Amino acid sequence: MDVNSTFVLSQVILFPLVVGLVRYKTVRVDYRPFFWLLVIGFLCEDVSYLLIERYQVHTNAVPINIYILCEWVLLAFQFHHWGFLKSNKKLFYALLLGTAGIWVVENLVFDQITVFRPYFPFFYSFLLVLLSVREINFMITHDNRVLLKNTRFLICIGFIIYFIYKIVFEWAYQLSLLGKSDFTTTIIYLFSYINVVTNIIFGIALLIIPQNREFKLE
Repeated sequence: MDVNSTFVLSQVILFPLVVGLVRYKTVRVDYRPFFWLLVIGFLCEDVSYLLIERYQVHTNAVPINIYILCEWVLLAFQFHHWGFLKSNKKLFYALLLGTAGIWVVENLVFDQITVFRPYFPFFYSFLLVLLSVREINFMITHDNRVLLKNTRFLICIGFIIYFIYKIVFEWAYQLSLLGKSDFTTTIIYLFSYINVVTNIIFGIALLIIPQNREFKLE
């Protein structure tokens, strides 16, 4: 898939972003990290496209590597707002900073920010899948509402789909550096479509967020 096609598909992020902007005042504070992640994701896609297409930079590794650090920090706070380690802030910050430390070592200490390295993406994606599964399990056992009408449930489903595939994608990408195959090429090619699916899920999730007054009853 060429750069232009990938960019067009990436702009599906405008769906949840616009929904989030329209409904921003009705969104509880504990959903704000997710909203700001959409904003940063949109900016990252546009910056990446400009670097490659307009300025002829051969890689968008720098903005992507900065974005994935922001992604980890914002989503870690998102799950923290939802209850993860809320009663143990020291352990939460230790996990947050310890994981971010892997990014620092990989990208700054070893001066690899201009290339795509696998260790931090593997690790934080795995953590976010676990946190999403934990959140869904909690909702199944404690929430009597229809889960498909639950914003948090849909967002977590989107996370699980996206980050499981991201782990597979990172593995395929590293294999492709040793030699491309039809298998790795297909996995890399499909990642843009997985991104489209998850952004549609996120947009639907934001559409069904109830008003603030309804949130207060939870």
